[in-house]
Amino acid sequence: MKILIISQYYFPEQFQINEIAPELVRRGHEVTVVCGLPNYPKGEIFEGYETKEKRIEKENAYFQETGVRVIHCQQILRGHDVVHRLANYFSFPWNASKLVKKLSGDFDVIFCYNLSPVMMLYPAVKYKEKHHVPMVTYTLDLWPESAQAYTKTNKGWLYRQITKMSSFLYRQNDLILVTSKPFISYLERINGVDPDRIKYLPQHANMDMISMSLEKEQTDLKHQKIDFLFAGNFGKGQSLDVIIDAAACLGAREDYMVHMVGDGSMRQELEKRVAQYGLEKNFIFYGNQKRADMPSFYKKADVLLITLRGNNEVGNTLPGKLQMYMTTGKPILGAINGATPDIIEEAQCGKCALAGDYKGLAKLMEHYIKHPEEFRHCGANARKYFMENFTLDLYMDKLENELKEVIRHS
Repeated sequence: MKILIISQYYFPEQFQINEIAPELVRRGHEVTVVCGLPNYPKGEIFEGYETKEKRIEKENAYFQETGVRVIHCQQILRGHDVVHRLANYFSFPWNASKLVKKLSGDFDVIFCYNLSPVMMLYPAVKYKEKHHVPMVTYTLDLWPESAQAYTKTNKGWLYRQITKMSSFLYRQNDLILVTSKPFISYLERINGVDPDRIKYLPQHANMDMISMSLEKEQTDLKHQKIDFLFAGNFGKGQSLDVIIDAAACLGAREDYMVHMVGDGSMRQELEKRVAQYGLEKNFIFYGNQKRADMPSFYKKADVLLITLRGNNEVGNTLPGKLQMYMTTGKPILGAINGATPDIIEEAQCGKCALAGDYKGLAKLMEHYIKHPEEFRHCGANARKYFMENFTLDLYMDKLENELKEVIRHS
């Protein structure tokens, strides 16, 4: 297959499409990626991509290493405010749509790796209209639901226009692959997508840690401190205030520590919240870390924490963080709705409270502090479930078959 991938975010930005595209090449397919200038999450362009000449040099080097042809198109950088964020959202589809019109018409299929915003589907629609090529989208976010971060409501003229735009873009697809089963009913109800054109394909996770020994070094049991860890983006959607509020319920004690690895728009507010509760000795903020260094952080942890907002449809998603957590062989505690607690229960790898329920999460954390032996099999169970459901090979087999089927029926 000759595959055109549309993804606003790509290497060196850290998303799983970075593994999917090269794996398609390894499986014998020809892959071209159209993406924006790398600037996520800080909103500043990555070193080495500042000029067209430098970008071409990087693209050529990446092609030699992976076999993936990458084309970066101009876009307004995300910056540090809402105005730049919105400009970024609209500038990529505008510029990428002009770029794809210049590409050859011999691609067999368009594959959209659709993080937020939904507007990044526009270039794929334009290419499809011109060359009558089937279009497949892997959607990791839901629109217009996610637009409420800006509209503050699901009513009014603006929200209705965003809904019309989202519905139009989704309905252009020959197939939509979703990361979570609740997405299927949403796309049908809100966007009018034919459910026969929607299939479930959960995210994979990197397997680097699946066979590593990440057990925490044991100390004197009389003075042992339980270490909880969250790793990921510090955005509003992650609802990390729930972790801090849960810790506030536990209080400033010496028998636990919460390690916060990552960065994002909410970091300063979270640090202020920790200070307000007087929990400075119970929290450590490490900032963003290189993926190669993450095993050393997971080795610090007894338990991994996962939270997500629960006041909208996006809160029912199955975040890719869960699969990655499972590879570490650690118990998982969460305050989250939707598919995640179902999988954690099915895998028997931890426990969950409802999204936003900081008191419920505090009770789970307290229970672990007092009875860690009750969770001794959770880590092994998590790794077993991962190997049976979430490996890259399983993901790629399904994706490859779906792409071939779409081409065959086009």
